[in-house]
Amino acid sequence: MNKLLRILSCVAPLFALAGCAASIPPHFARELMTDVESPEITPPAPDKVKIVFMRTSVVSASDTSDLFEVVDGELRYVGALVMGMKVAYETTPGEKVFMACGMAADFMLGDLSGGKIYYAVIRPNYGTGGMIPTPIRPSNMMSKEFASWVADTKLVAPNAEAKVWFNQEKDHFQDIYKGYWAKFQRKTPAEKAERTLNPQDGVLK
Repeated sequence: MNKLLRILSCVAPLFALAGCAASIPPHFARELMTDVESPEITPPAPDKVKIVFMRTSVVSASDTSDLFEVVDGELRYVGALVMGMKVAYETTPGEKVFMACGMAADFMLGDLSGGKIYYAVIRPNYGTGGMIPTPIRPSNMMSKEFASWVADTKLVAPNAEAKVWFNQEKDHFQDIYKGYWAKFQRKTPAEKAERTLNPQDGVLK
């Protein structure tokens, strides 16, 4: 852990020069995430929801996407994903905001029902070099592509080093959130709807 933190303390100032490029390199991301012993996504309690974020695109496969939930303007760390990883994040039902940060930040909204599991893919934004958290609808879940995303991604979770790293970098990411959230507000209602997980998008398992 100490070795990792020393390395991060050296590279963080370089990343900070380029906005959301503070996202850590892939090999550091793997240090911050730990394989989950059981690959099964278990159902949440009735008063909770789970969102499974999957990093599947071979485009920009070497780039890391840092994920956050935004609660009352404050970031909560979800995890760091590279190609072939997924994280099952548990939170409360209701209206939600999630941020993905690559070379730029982008957002996904949610209106989530308790007891359900939701899915999203983290895909490259070709216009910004960032990552877009994108809802998966029930109609997509019957496809072979979705089945391969689930089967070919490894379930991981943040470890103790991730918590330390995020505490060190939180102020920087908060500044990123403020700037990109203001840009997101300029999207049309239709564009925001495309980026929203709806109650019916969740599945019971």
